[in-house]
Amino acid sequence: MAEIDNDTLMVSLQAVFESIDRFEGLLGSETLKDPENITELLRSYDEAFKVLKSVYREQLGKGANLPPIESIVFDKAG
Repeated sequence: MAEIDNDTLMVSLQAVFESIDRFEGLLGSETLKDPENITELLRSYDEAFKVLKSVYREQLGKGANLPPIESIVFDKAG
């Protein structure tokens, strides 16, 4: 895996989290025409979130100067 700096890791984690929230909200929309496409996108974003979360926690374990994951993302951090 390519190396990224901790700031990029943190911003990426936040962006993916926000995208997941947005797509989950879209799934609940009555005007949605293609829920299968959104569901597929959500799977991709969920997988990316898991990977980023794992790397983030690994960096925290190595003593990186990052805020606790719970302070930058909510609900999915567990």
